[in-house]
Amino acid sequence: MRGTMRTVTTIITLIAVGIAGAGCSGVSSKVGGGPDADTATTQSAARPVLVTQDWGVVDGMLSVVVRNTTDRTLQSASAVITARDDNDVLVASTLEAPTGTCCAVTNLPPGDEFGFYVDIGDDADQIDRVDVAYRQVSWGTADETTANTLSARPVRLDGNGLGAVVVADVRNTGPLVDQASVQAFLYGADGDFLAVVSGRWYCFSRGAHEIAMQLLHPVPDGTQVYRVVIHPVTDDPDGTALNCAGPARAR
Repeated sequence: MRGTMRTVTTIITLIAVGIAGAGCSGVSSKVGGGPDADTATTQSAARPVLVTQDWGVVDGMLSVVVRNTTDRTLQSASAVITARDDNDVLVASTLEAPTGTCCAVTNLPPGDEFGFYVDIGDDADQIDRVDVAYRQVSWGTADETTANTLSARPVRLDGNGLGAVVVADVRNTGPLVDQASVQAFLYGADGDFLAVVSGRWYCFSRGAHEIAMQLLHPVPDGTQVYRVVIHPVTDDPDGTALNCAGPARAR
């Protein structure tokens, strides 16, 4: 894996993904700590679930990459992300977000990576350590893991007035996939992980599709899309088909 491994502590109870990605719409920032600065840790039951691999900050957004190192599909999980500075003072906690929850992950197969993002703001530059706690964990059995007929690769990274756009090529070698989670991992010119760009896409027919994923943050010059990961999502009753991949491209 590229990039310098940052200081990461994985506590584990669970996390989730939004329809537009793998992140949170808001998070409480609390530089200076306080009497409830440790609530993200104490209110989550510790249980190893996903291994935290790396994290990065760009334009006030914190991104965290985790991996399913088990032999089972993680059907669903809800997570708490806690960020602290080099003095161990709480910078931000998703436990204190207005909804009380943050990111969610569903249908994560064995060996696959997943990225969460949290918009923190100016305080994000003070982050020195990231803790990830998981709760409401639901696992499938090893027998329930199915082959993934989808694959994806980066094509280019564009910029626009809203931030950055990742263009990716997605191929489906099997029957129609109704819904899939697509994520691109961005690295800086120095090789450090910067951000995850995440989205839900729908109706991938057999063949090749080109999709464009919007990151609502500017990225530094020299940023590259290192990889794009994709996996079907089969257990999301609230999913609404917003981004249809459309018919496969003619060869």
